[in-house]
Amino acid sequence: MVFDRIIRGGWIVDGTGAGRRKGDVGIVGDEIVAIGDLSGAEAEDIVDAAGKAVCPGFIDVHVHSELALLGGPDRYAPLRMGVTTQLASPDGFSWAPLDRTRLGEMKQYLRPFYEDGFIEEGRDLSLDDFLALFRGNLPSNLVLQAPHGSVRQAVLGWETRAATDEEIGRMDRLVREWMERGAKALATGLEYEPMRRADLRELVALSRAAAAYGGIYVAHQRGYADKVTIGCEETFAIGLQADIPVHISHLTVDPAAASELDRGGKLGADISFDMYPYPAGSTHLLLNLPEAAQAGTPKQVRERLADPAFRKRIEAEVERAFPEERIRFASVGRVRSDWEQGQIVIGSSPPDWLTDATTWEGKLLGEVRRELGIGLTDFICDLIVHTEYPSLMIFHWPEERYPYLEPTFKHPLHMVGTDGIYAGAKPHPRGFGSYPNIFRRIVRENGWLTLEQAVRKMTAYPAERFGIKRRGKLAPGLYADIVVFDETEIRDRATFAEPRLAPEGVEHVLVNGRFAIRDGVIQQGLHGRIVE
Repeated sequence: MVFDRIIRGGWIVDGTGAGRRKGDVGIVGDEIVAIGDLSGAEAEDIVDAAGKAVCPGFIDVHVHSELALLGGPDRYAPLRMGVTTQLASPDGFSWAPLDRTRLGEMKQYLRPFYEDGFIEEGRDLSLDDFLALFRGNLPSNLVLQAPHGSVRQAVLGWETRAATDEEIGRMDRLVREWMERGAKALATGLEYEPMRRADLRELVALSRAAAAYGGIYVAHQRGYADKVTIGCEETFAIGLQADIPVHISHLTVDPAAASELDRGGKLGADISFDMYPYPAGSTHLLLNLPEAAQAGTPKQVRERLADPAFRKRIEAEVERAFPEERIRFASVGRVRSDWEQGQIVIGSSPPDWLTDATTWEGKLLGEVRRELGIGLTDFICDLIVHTEYPSLMIFHWPEERYPYLEPTFKHPLHMVGTDGIYAGAKPHPRGFGSYPNIFRRIVRENGWLTLEQAVRKMTAYPAERFGIKRRGKLAPGLYADIVVFDETEIRDRATFAEPRLAPEGVEHVLVNGRFAIRDGVIQQGLHGRIVE
């Protein structure tokens, strides 16, 4: 038999967790057609993988990458780590289907997480028009999730009340539209607007709609760390009442979380979770403000935070919620264009110190605030009021939580997700280094996992959990999403100071049978697909 490509002589790590074996992988078109001793076979293209690990392309189950995949400086950052498939709409974020007014508001709300120039304002954006942006334009594969955020906003806008039966029915139909187009899950973010306003009744109803298509429920839940019991109780209730598997985004297994996972399993909940290998999170500045401060449209939030009396009311809570020496600027929005055009609509003029705000990226919040000599509450509120909405921050963990990464990665329900964000000058390095970091630190240096165990958490396990067919393993008849790397040399280089440094040791990456990276070099061509 003549193959299009043969990857010859590597250590095959097939994604299942089984031990490695030496062999060849034969590819025709976009499929693996043979694995084993192919020494007598011919191929148009033969890759020498002797001594290298050959495994399925990695699947990132939680990453803010869908717009970055369309173009820009970070378009190939996931591929450089070996990621060949990513899930869209993490935390329930999306822009469709929305009318032009709500689309403009959602763009403002999500701007800290995405470079959003591909989303055209001033028009309605249907689901099909949104999906058309990606067809033929993807360097790697994209898996859809039904986004609770845009679904709720399409029906209720920024309302803070519970949905009526009629409104739940309309949201149900929108979830089903996403599922009919291939979505594998209902994704939500219950600490973000407008999703945080949903009650259990709404979440169960929409989860039942996803379950009817074989989907799962994915949650940035309503509580983590000291509130993990609150978050898990709701997540497990949704799973049990809707009869749907549940997946918890970016969960760290501290003793309280371990207890909750055990309790949920005993209740009969079908649970999984993801986490990245860094002791730091990242989200927008707004999230740590009191819930009442976050309600409404971006304009309403700005008006509220411009009010000196409101600032005074929240001052004590802000002081508790922002540990200045553990919070770092990833990006700072430029001064809002309505001020530049002289259209003063909210509060007073922007303070002079905002002129140099973009130079703060990479610096600690406390460092910048002390240099300026400004009170914490006024500093944060002025940033949100007067700049593009709002700044993206990195939240470093307190050191006493660092040891919880080990039980997190060792937990049998854990899989890998980066939570990568591809925006700003100094984004979190997790979007550029997570997978190589795991092989370097968690496998090679710490020995918390074997190579085979780590690869399973990146490939077969997420594929099975999310119903991603014909991907996640190396076997005949499956799509040829493949990564070849040197297991002794693979390492991350991205740091908080230089987050965009590319990793080392990833030699070849194939997407649907075609080279996306060869000999460490990005190849021309867009071979990714929206996964059906």
